[in-house]
This record gives sequence, structure tokens and C-alpha cells, in this order.
Amino acid sequence: MRLILRGVFWFGLYLTIILFPLVVGVVFFDPRQAASPLIYLSAAAGYIAIALMATELTLVARLKGVAGAFGIDSLLQFHREIGIASIAFAVAHPLLLVADRAYTAGLLVPSATTPWPVTVGFAAFIVAALVVGLSVYRRLLRMSYELWHTTHGVLSIILIGFGAVHILGIGRFAALPIMRTLVIIYLVFFVVIFLRYRLARPLSLWSRPWEVVENRPEHGQSHTLVLRPVGHEGFRFEPGQFAWIGFGPTPLNTDKHPISFSSNGDIPNHDGAIAFTIKELGDWSGGVVPAVKPGTRAWVDGPHGVFTMDREEGAGYVLIGGGVGITPLYSMLQALETRADARPVFLFHAANDFDDLTFREELAATAARMPSLTLVTTLVRAEDDWDGERGFVNAEILSRHLPPTLYRHFQYFICGPTPLMDAMEAVLPKIGVPAERIHTERFDMV
Repeated sequence: MRLILRGVFWFGLYLTIILFPLVVGVVFFDPRQAASPLIYLSAAAGYIAIALMATELTLVARLKGVAGAFGIDSLLQFHREIGIASIAFAVAHPLLLVADRAYTAGLLVPSATTPWPVTVGFAAFIVAALVVGLSVYRRLLRMSYELWHTTHGVLSIILIGFGAVHILGIGRFAALPIMRTLVIIYLVFFVVIFLRYRLARPLSLWSRPWEVVENRPEHGQSHTLVLRPVGHEGFRFEPGQFAWIGFGPTPLNTDKHPISFSSNGDIPNHDGAIAFTIKELGDWSGGVVPAVKPGTRAWVDGPHGVFTMDREEGAGYVLIGGGVGITPLYSMLQALETRADARPVFLFHAANDFDDLTFREELAATAARMPSLTLVTTLVRAEDDWDGERGFVNAEILSRHLPPTLYRHFQYFICGPTPLMDAMEAVLPKIGVPAERIHTERFDMV
């Protein structure tokens, strides 16, 4: 209940911030600025667009209160959708002006005679389209995450600056002192959040460096990096959580990636070491990570995330992992074992073939030690002598292994490729699992 109330509070606050300029505009309305309904709608669309853009960064700035209420993966997805929505409002802004015939269609194509505030607004729209377009089509354009991340930040700063200058320069509704002050407040808000996210937070990590002590190859084209704290005790984390990690001489390096812990957060090693397991999927994970040597300086921003069994009570747990998505689930299993938790646990471990089964020996050993654990392994491409499940995890496989009736009271944690999570989010409710007991972790939008 407390988590729900926190979510309602933060979402309510977010809506208030977005709509506040409209409320102020109505309260302090100047009759001399009277115009047609379409002009009002155009101004409202413009103010909503700039408010959405100015607050976008707060969704991914890793603010503990916000992330704790929704989960960073949900906020990342919301950030993406809100970016698209802000473009829709930005497009509606000039189109409504033209529809009212207050301006000509030439407004959409600035020329040498176009007033400079209109030209700046047009430039803001182009930059906004670039921000959203590069985010949506990054993979199609084969743009590296590192290049996209840098350009995304730079273009966002330019966008907010152009948007604020456009509003202040147009003068109609922004001519009111209260509205001009409000626009400046939103601009300052963005700058403060940006500096906190890009500068203050990285600098706070400077006194907490980490060192790579082992880079261990794993099945499934993955690597486990073991990191040890240098000059500090490290931290504990809830099983299933993740952290942003990067390498380099300083924490100001923007090349950081969200990776789930694969070690036991309950009982860290004697030297405070933690572990991350990373699959070779991109430029960083496939090029940088395999080449990391022991002794490399690392920076860890965490822990983060609400994908953890510690926040969900149930009669038992069902863990469904595909590929390297087994990582946070393995962390959960280690914690359950060290706690001597007697509740039933069912782990469905899916992979394309036998060689892709990351942690297969460790999981088999854990199952041998834990009477409460049922390990079900399924392969899409299995050899003839394979005696486990075959194909994708589906309702039939789940029903064969889960206890009748009782399974509805378990908590379900799914992590893996997007098709697996999409399938489970559709299958589990159909077999009677309540939606509030289904938990997923997605990083594919990062």
C-alpha cells in the first residue's frame, strides 16, 4: 500500500508540474490577450510540449523516491513514450495556428522575413524531432549506444534552450510577468536536474572507486566481472537489483550501462566484492567487457531497481529467465539459499541451445542443495539425447511443473529477451496468475 501511495504521489506531482503553466495562464488571464479557441489550444499545446521536455530528464535521473515507486525500467519506458508525446504537442502547436488562419502556412517554412522567435521555434522542433527520431530508430540506423547517449544529451540541452527562447520571444501569453517567470523557473529546473545527473552524481562516486579483480568467461557468450571496493566497504543490495557500471580513470565518463548483479547481496564476499554477468550483445558488452583486465578502475552507481523478491510477499516464487536474463534470478536464488527459505521456488531456465545456458553448472549445484528448488530447463534447439523440456516456455510447460491451485499465490519474476517477457505477460494471466504478481525487468530501451 505504501508503494502504491508513493506512486500516486509522484505521478500526481508530475501531472501538476506539466499542467501548472496552463493553470497559471487561466488564473492570470489578461483580457487584452483574448483570441480564438484554436489560438488558446495552440498556446496550451506549446506550453505542455516545453513542460514535458523540461521534465523528461527527471524520469531517468535515478532519483531514489521516483525510481523506488515505479522502477527504473518503467521510468525509461515512460520517458520514451513521453518524448513521443511531447513531439505530438509540438507539432500541434503551429498546425493549430495555421488552422485558425491567424498565420499562413508559410509559418511552417521559415524564411529571411520570418520573425526570429518563430525561426527559433522551428529550430526547436527540428531538434526535438532529432532527439526522438534517433532514440526510436537508433538500432535501425546502427548507431552505437555511446554515440547516441552523448548526442541525446547535447541535443536535449539545445532543445530546451531553443524552446524557452521561443516562448519568451513570442510575447503573447509569455508577455505576462508571471508566465515569463514560470518559463525561466522550468528552464532553471531542467539545468539543475541536468547538472545533478551529469555532474554532481558522477562526482559523488569519486570517493567510492571499484577495481576489477576477475573477468570470468561464462556459457552463453557472457562474462562475469568481479569488482572489489577500493578504500570503502562497498554496499549491500536487494537480490534482483542492478547498477550502472563504467570504466575509466574518472567517474565523469558517460559510457555507463545498467547491469544486474549476479552475486549474493545478502552476504557479500569478505572483501565486499560484487559481481555482474554481461552477455556479448553490442559494442560495449561485446568489445569492451571481454577485454577488461584485472586491476581496471570501475565506477558503480547503485543499487537501483524494484525487480526484487524482497518487496513482494508470496507463498513461493516462480523465476523465468532467458539467456543472460538468468542473472538477477541467480542472485535471488543465492539469497534464498543463504536465508534457508523453505518456500517453494520454481526456476524455468530457457535458452536457444545447451551452450547458451549461462550458470548451468551453478544452478544444477544449487538445485542439488536446495530441496525447495525445482529447476526446469528448456531448449529451443535441443540435441536428440536431451531429456529436458523443448521449445519456448509456454502454458503447457508451466502447467506440467507448477503445483495446481497454489501457483496462483506465487510471485513471478521474468527476465530475458523481450519476446519471452511479452509472452509470459500474456500467458500467465490466461492461466490464472494475478497481474500484480507478475514482475519483469526490461533494459532493451536503454
